[in-house]
Amino acid sequence: MDRKLFETLKRKLIEINGGEFYTDLLIEPSEEQWYQLKNGSGAPDTELRQVNSSAGLAVNYWKIYESCHSIMPVEFEWKKYRPLARGRKANIDVVVRENDEINFFESKFLEPYYEDNEVPRDSYYDVTKYEKITKDSPASWAAFFKEASGFRYFNAVQLCRHLLAVCKDIWLFPESYDGKKVHLSSVIWDMTDSFVSHFPQALADTFRERREVLRSEMIDSEAFFNDFIAKHVCIEKLDYKVYTYNDIVTKLKESPLCKDFANKYFI
Repeated sequence: MDRKLFETLKRKLIEINGGEFYTDLLIEPSEEQWYQLKNGSGAPDTELRQVNSSAGLAVNYWKIYESCHSIMPVEFEWKKYRPLARGRKANIDVVVRENDEINFFESKFLEPYYEDNEVPRDSYYDVTKYEKITKDSPASWAAFFKEASGFRYFNAVQLCRHLLAVCKDIWLFPESYDGKKVHLSSVIWDMTDSFVSHFPQALADTFRERREVLRSEMIDSEAFFNDFIAKHVCIEKLDYKVYTYNDIVTKLKESPLCKDFANKYFI
């Protein structure tokens, strides 16, 4: 993590927010959703209301989405499987069940603008660390993780872990997915020109450069993941998609909170 960029972004958001580090959620999670969030990977009671909170962005968007669409309650912090036989569980930010589709979303706010793609742990290159349930050759997954490490800013490695965890759920409980399309998705906040304009020229150029690389890598990620799914996972109903909050904000247009959301995130 580039600590200097992180602190710069946080300070700017606090400044734009009138000096306040904490801000109200646009819509509160339900009691069950609070339970899910508290059993995730963070401390939601404080983190969700921080101006730079990625979790706060996800909750604000998907709770508004839930309020203006006829869907099952949105699930937060899906944390069911370890990608490998041992180690920490994959933690997917949001699950949306709608009609005949199940969408798993990894959500990002400012992280891609101060963090690089992860470096896979050595265990992901060791074929003996994979469980027997893993379809195809573990060597294919090991190569997949290695190739994913070639992305610069887009966190493809994290999404590889998520893909393996989702695949495990489908392999173990296929009846839960009968007749349903399954999407693993990445949704990222695209830093807008209006936000970039708050920074001095040198910093603005830094953020624009990262943004252009991210935009390119997001496009590349679709072919990268879907090619692997087709060749090695072989689950016809599974695919990978990529979005930006800037594009999907239109899905909130039926909510009176849509404008507040767009203003809050400079969209």
